[in-house]
Amino acid sequence: MEKGPSEFAEYWTSEYEEVNHFYFHADEFGYQLITEYSKAAYNFANEKGSKILSFTANAKKYWSTYKYKMETNEFMIISRGGKIVTYFPPDKGIKYFYDQFNKWGDHWN
Repeated sequence: MEKGPSEFAEYWTSEYEEVNHFYFHADEFGYQLITEYSKAAYNFANEKGSKILSFTANAKKYWSTYKYKMETNEFMIISRGGKIVTYFPPDKGIKYFYDQFNKWGDHWN
């Protein structure tokens, strides 16, 4: 596995967070390279359409955007400033996403 940030590091909250999340979650998607993982995160962050579920969190979570795509089991949090906070496939899929809304949701997007 790679050790340093990729060319997609600028889209994360920090280079450290890109590397940290790569080590925690890349293998859950089957990615071996940080560039592959971060490129997938970047692409998902920018994906729009009816298959994407999304909500804005409340003030306790700084108005971050939570996204989920059921057909690929991709989950992501994007900061209010537009940076990737996390990207992973939740074990409990859609249930995990709805649980997040019940805890932190302010409104659906």
